[in-house]
Amino acid sequence: MALFILPSNATCLNLQQRLPDPRLRPWVQCLWSMAGQGSVVPPRTEKLYPDAGSSLTIRLASSQPTITFCFNKSTLLETFNPSETRLSIRFKAAGAYALLGLEPQQFSDIHHSLGIDDKPPWLDSLMPVVERLYQVNTVEGLALLEAWLMSRLECQSPSNSRTQNLAYEISRLQLPLQQLMANLGFTRRTLERKLKQEVGVSPGHLVSYARMYNARQLLTTSHLPLAEIALQCGYFDQAHFSHAFHKFTYETPAAYRKRKLSQIYKA
Repeated sequence: MALFILPSNATCLNLQQRLPDPRLRPWVQCLWSMAGQGSVVPPRTEKLYPDAGSSLTIRLASSQPTITFCFNKSTLLETFNPSETRLSIRFKAAGAYALLGLEPQQFSDIHHSLGIDDKPPWLDSLMPVVERLYQVNTVEGLALLEAWLMSRLECQSPSNSRTQNLAYEISRLQLPLQQLMANLGFTRRTLERKLKQEVGVSPGHLVSYARMYNARQLLTTSHLPLAEIALQCGYFDQAHFSHAFHKFTYETPAAYRKRKLSQIYKA
């Protein structure tokens, strides 16, 4: 799926991201952090668009850390508090299932706290790492999290699953779904079952995410009219595109383009 995109206020929030070790890249998009800056910068609300990925996030509060997992199946509005320090691992489609054994659909659209009612078996190995995060800066903290992921990789040794490969191929929008299933040896029933378990969404969701990502890119990097963008992204016409875009992003394509271009020019 698409690369992780930092929000427009990344500089204000002191957001940084780290590409994972090449051995982790089949499953991990990136690791990112937000360093606490006191109360100088006000909280910011951002839209988190779904891409079939999921996030393991650690919030470092003064009293005790909070570890959450979230799979945003739909677009979420999230408030980033600059006074808070957080570090997060952004997994690709099926990445959390392969490395952590988590089924994304059980964590849809909300940050679920881990460790109280829901304690996955790998949490004990993560807690010593979390304790060390209080003693280092966020750059070193991301390196510690990456090392922990590498230890998970060595323990579990997951292989590139056919499900993950298919999710990637669907997101490219290059071949019809029936042909992809035939190429990878799936029946439709098996495909939908495995996608639901390992990725958390249906084939139709993956197509929708990919089309919306392409549309968002074209809206901000080209001067193409909306009707042309609609056709290039696989919609019947501009009306179909506008309806789908508004349902996905909570704003019209024209409003999205205006807002994003305004942020670019201000920068």
